[in-house]
Amino acid sequence: MSENNKFISWKSPRLTVSVLTLSAMLLAVDVVFYKIAFGPSYVGFNLGFISTALMGYFLGPWLAGGLEMASDVIGTLLGGGTFAFPFLITAFLGGMVYGMFLHKKEPGIWSIIITNLLLLLPISLLIDTWLVHITYHVAWNVLFWSRLGRNAIDFVIQTILLYVILKAIDRTGLRDRFESRLKNQLNK
Repeated sequence: MSENNKFISWKSPRLTVSVLTLSAMLLAVDVVFYKIAFGPSYVGFNLGFISTALMGYFLGPWLAGGLEMASDVIGTLLGGGTFAFPFLITAFLGGMVYGMFLHKKEPGIWSIIITNLLLLLPISLLIDTWLVHITYHVAWNVLFWSRLGRNAIDFVIQTILLYVILKAIDRTGLRDRFESRLKNQLNK
């Protein structure tokens, strides 16, 4: 697939000082946003989807996926929780999906809907629910149905919020300025 694929991006920017600085800032925001949660951990609502989407939007699938894995480890260490290695898989997949569908793309409602469907159905509802069931011995039926309801609500909230946030960033030209700066640094 080419770099200019209309639907999916497979590229992340080269690691420069600017990319590493933005990565560190978004990683810090991500750790904080995932800690701002309402409800029990297995069905709770948090703001982490915003920072993860911004990682994908600015940094592409590979960096966003890696940063989500780092965020999961750091968040667990800072929160005093129990680290479970399998959840790194869904953390990586979440960042990767946001990067695939939002990086180098104009934020349209359909790309955000497709992204959220991919994140909330197979990754969150199926894989994450199965991992919670296996890791913490929570009954599958109870967990699945409670997470299905939460994911339906999350889908609406996340789609609206991401569309508004990404359109606002797009209007400011912030990503264009960031990418222009990267090109200038690489050409020196």
